[in-house]
Amino acid sequence: MMSSTLLAVVLGIAVLISAALILLSARRHAFRPWRTGALLLLSVISALMLYYALIPPTRQVPVGQRMVMTAGSDTVGNLPVGQRVALPEAPAGLAVPRVPDLASLLRRSPDIGQLLIVGDGLPARDREAVAGRGVRFLPSAPPIGLTDFWMPESISTGHRWLLRIRVSGMADARVELRDPSGALVDAKAVDASGQAALSDIARAAGRVNYQLRVLDSAGKIRENFTVPVAVSQPTAMKLLSHAGGPGPDLKSLRRWALDAGLQLQSHIALGPGMAVRTEDSAIRAETLAEQDMLIVDERAWQNFDAGQRRNIREAVANGLGLLLRVTGPMSAQTAADFRQMGLRIDAATLTQSVQLTPDAGSADWPTLTRQPVRVSAADARIVLTGTQGEPLALWRAQGNGRVGVLLLSDSFRLALAGYGDAHSRIWSDLVSMLARPQTEMPPVRRGDLAWPQERMVFCQLQPGATVQTDSERQALSVETTGSNRGCAGFWPQAAGWYTLYSDENQLPFYVHSPKEGEALRRSLSRAATLKLVTPAPDAAMASRVPVPGSPWPWFLGWVLASSLLWWMERSRLGRGM
Repeated sequence: MMSSTLLAVVLGIAVLISAALILLSARRHAFRPWRTGALLLLSVISALMLYYALIPPTRQVPVGQRMVMTAGSDTVGNLPVGQRVALPEAPAGLAVPRVPDLASLLRRSPDIGQLLIVGDGLPARDREAVAGRGVRFLPSAPPIGLTDFWMPESISTGHRWLLRIRVSGMADARVELRDPSGALVDAKAVDASGQAALSDIARAAGRVNYQLRVLDSAGKIRENFTVPVAVSQPTAMKLLSHAGGPGPDLKSLRRWALDAGLQLQSHIALGPGMAVRTEDSAIRAETLAEQDMLIVDERAWQNFDAGQRRNIREAVANGLGLLLRVTGPMSAQTAADFRQMGLRIDAATLTQSVQLTPDAGSADWPTLTRQPVRVSAADARIVLTGTQGEPLALWRAQGNGRVGVLLLSDSFRLALAGYGDAHSRIWSDLVSMLARPQTEMPPVRRGDLAWPQERMVFCQLQPGATVQTDSERQALSVETTGSNRGCAGFWPQAAGWYTLYSDENQLPFYVHSPKEGEALRRSLSRAATLKLVTPAPDAAMASRVPVPGSPWPWFLGWVLASSLLWWMERSRLGRGM
């Protein structure tokens, strides 16, 4: 479409050329002045009429309002009088005109300045179309059942993943998480606000479908919802362990690291000049640069020379994670070194026996031992606490890396007592918090849940990204410019697992069955529509809005002016004798 400025320039040049030809002809044929003036005026009028026929001027019209009926709108009574339209999701029995989507309605009626959304709210397809307009929302009755759901998009082997849910309209409800075999994994009663958190350990890479059950106060199953879990096997993290002597905690740590798929290098001192070590466990700058995390105890740290401690501090500043296992008395030198890195470690009179809070349904876990020291820092964050709230593991940022302290000296007792999951959780949390951050940028998905025929948006994509369905691979149209650069939309056609491919990266995702999570879909639409609610514009501004005018009057004027100009050019009126 030609821009208004370019069109004005083209028509202006055409008028100047026409005027030059008219003046040249008038001089040659001795036109009378009135004839020359009429021809010039008709040329200008013809150009103006053509300009406004192609780009009609806007006109001010009263602001229009529409009531937009969405899913669930049949449950709303006492609606205000007004012009109504229905989106495709609205109930079939509504005797109102239907539109394919909200953008189509706004294109057909540009005078609409106010929208009243009635029902469960706008689907993702229509939410961007309301920009710049006043929006009010009259929601339907609140949904009953599962109304909120969150879980991490990325889950790695050996790590515990957490599922957070909310149940509305059901007093004393209980939720259960069951694995693909139907075995109970976790169960909780929802709290007063309807919330609960369930979890499990990701033991192997792959895609599995858990089941979330919502039970009422009588124990009757009120809802089943698929919990899709895609466990990935990431690039193995590299851990380096230095210990001042052997011990059962090191053996359990090594077993956990192997089970979690981590690469562990170790150095265990046995006495002066003697050690059990792997091939590349030396404390050198180049070795530390290749590691993601260094685990040391207070004896190993005391045995490092000044150069090794300097190399560690520089590696931490560049992103290495550092964990100090406090298993016995600390030297003043070790305390001073960690104080330099922002963690103050002081001896204290504390109870050394501690207990961790067991999982629901588990017996009390064995009593563990902590060292009688107190760790403090202005910006320290706690990773692990005992049942009395005492901090047992803390960390803080140091440059691009992180430094932490673990006060437990016998976490292996959990594994020996049959609570290997608890032992794994402690070390998974520590490694997740402290290890060097990963730099790759895999594709990301906007929004956590999907159903067939609803738009999904993916970002951080490379050109040529595709989605693998059951039968074919579908190419995505990736934006290459603007604020949505690297993003693309996708409309799944059926329920099940899909895989997004972007260069070397993959992102599996799941599309739920249309009959699953009806209360959750309604709740998500309501929450998203509430975010779109905007107050009405100022009354003086809202009374009238500009809309494009009709081109037809200007087109007819251009035809008339051009016809008169053509007739005048061929007429002998006003010509010199």
